[in-house]
Amino acid sequence: MSPSPAPLTAEDLAAFAFVHEVAISPDGSRVAYAVRRMDLEANRYRAVLFVGPADGGSPAQAWTDGKAEDAAPRWSPDGEQIAFLSDRGEVPAGKKRTPKNVFVVDGPGGRTPRALRAFADDCADLAWLPDGSGVVVSVKDAGTAQPEDAPKVYDRLRYKSDDAGMLDLRRKHLWLVPLRGEPRELTDGDWDDLQPAVAPDGSAIAFTSNRSADRDRNTVSDIWVVPLIGGESMRVTTERGQYTNASWSPDAKTITCLGTAEAVGAGARNTRVWRFPLKREAGGSGEDLLGSWDRTTGSRVMSDIRGEPAALAPTWTPDGSRIVFIGSDQGTANLYSVRSAGGDVRAESLGEHQLVSASLDRAGRCFAGVIATAASPGDVVTGSPGGALKVLTSLNAALLNARYIAAPEHVGYTGADGWTIEGWILKPRGFDAQEKWPLVLEIHGGPHGAYGHSFFHEFQVLAGRGYAVLYTNPRGSHAYGDTFVRACVGDWGGKDYEDLMAGVDHALGLGWIDPDRLYVTGGSYGGFMTNWIVGHTDRFKAAVTQRSISNNVSAFGTSDIGWHFWQYEMGDATPWRDGHKLVERSPLTYITNVDTPLLILHAEQDFRCPIEQAEQFFVALKVLGKEAVFVRFQEDTHELTRGGKPRNRIDHARRIADWFDAHP
Repeated sequence: MSPSPAPLTAEDLAAFAFVHEVAISPDGSRVAYAVRRMDLEANRYRAVLFVGPADGGSPAQAWTDGKAEDAAPRWSPDGEQIAFLSDRGEVPAGKKRTPKNVFVVDGPGGRTPRALRAFADDCADLAWLPDGSGVVVSVKDAGTAQPEDAPKVYDRLRYKSDDAGMLDLRRKHLWLVPLRGEPRELTDGDWDDLQPAVAPDGSAIAFTSNRSADRDRNTVSDIWVVPLIGGESMRVTTERGQYTNASWSPDAKTITCLGTAEAVGAGARNTRVWRFPLKREAGGSGEDLLGSWDRTTGSRVMSDIRGEPAALAPTWTPDGSRIVFIGSDQGTANLYSVRSAGGDVRAESLGEHQLVSASLDRAGRCFAGVIATAASPGDVVTGSPGGALKVLTSLNAALLNARYIAAPEHVGYTGADGWTIEGWILKPRGFDAQEKWPLVLEIHGGPHGAYGHSFFHEFQVLAGRGYAVLYTNPRGSHAYGDTFVRACVGDWGGKDYEDLMAGVDHALGLGWIDPDRLYVTGGSYGGFMTNWIVGHTDRFKAAVTQRSISNNVSAFGTSDIGWHFWQYEMGDATPWRDGHKLVERSPLTYITNVDTPLLILHAEQDFRCPIEQAEQFFVALKVLGKEAVFVRFQEDTHELTRGGKPRNRIDHARRIADWFDAHP
């Protein structure tokens, strides 16, 4: 018998190449993509733009030098240039880093990318004008610089954000940035304007904005349209739902977008493809094109290689007959299409994988994308709708071939109320069915995220250390239908907990899991559930709670989304109305029951699940004389494990495995 390959380690994360997004040229002949890598010495990321033939006939060439982080490539309409976002250049005075600005490059090798305009803040949402004369971006309004130590004064509910930190209350608006000439602001006002989509004839721009009167308190988002020459914006959607990612029909008379009809609790509902007439008076409430297709749009499969990818806007075929989108179904994400008149949803790609992102050529005949699997973090692929996929890259093959990478084995079992729950198990390195093996239960966040056929470095590190890894999609997970995804709302720690424990029981029934060496971990909602579990059972030998929630009452007011998210997710409970329910469903309430050794991992700048949640749980455990260790990661947010500082990500993964090893 040949020896098992070496285990994948926490440190191996620094050797990975990450690819998130790919752009196919208008004629479908070439693909552009950014390959991102860790620079451990500088504790940051750098990325190179590559361009290669769509048929994979020759190697891709580097179009940038990799000294900065180059991202979001966008082909010019004539296919001669690529616009992209980059933090290249010197750090401006008074700034901690270089803002991401727009650059244009027209070939490989020594050609230096040209900056279009040096904005003082990050640009985003890059889109070309159809005539190739310029691009549109979103960027914060210019403002008066305030000293770092000056008091921050707020009169608005939305004053912080996990991705942007403590806000300075400047708004993001759309700018037209010509290839030659001065930029021009297209929108303004006391609201944010994002996600521009330019009409095929270049006459107008559709975008996402919440301009409702109560916009500071609600979670509405609408599609608006503004003429490119300037003027008054027109709302296309309903001011009741959550609509994003607009696109235009070929005749520019119709707007399609992704969204939900009601903004409240949108995260716990299937996101649909909608169609609205451009003229508001004819628009009504819009049309949900997906009909009885009981799944969600978007690439919802989770990974610790990347955060949730930007959604593909519904993309019309040139003849206007169909609309293409990415959808998720039971642990997979693939390309789908629907008739532009509604109905006849069909899969345009198939496979046990996650289609992370996709880009279609002008003719709609072929597409390029990024495909991840449980055994590979992601590679560039091309294909035609309904046809086979061709893999163009093997970015991590050398590393993965030299390491033990466990293949997932599907498990299905009966959870609460007789519901079928889906999951997967990774067998440990050196597996022998005649021996007993420790098991780690992994719990995803959301709660409306979903595990599936995508890569998890953390899982593979644990499998390499000799642990079986069980990961499941209990009720509340996306990609199993609208009823399933809403089933945990108002019941956190109820039947979702029963689903998870039934999964552990199922694993024990396999006959090779050691019942005395069970472990549990999870992040965000998975951290909440880890805290809940150790307060409700002693069956786990040790636990690790990551970016967790322990007190629903304080989370309501300290999380950047707490005031609307907790009210909905806890069944319309607030601290002043049904506050007893928030207390009843808080892990902190059951702290005296905890006897499981607990490692608490949390980022200092996490505003989604604020670090005070970890502080409360840790202090209570120590007052009670329980075994607990608290690790605080500097300069990172809720996204630590998916895109945080490289050294923090490696340290975080190492500590989880070490903690379980220390509690055999």
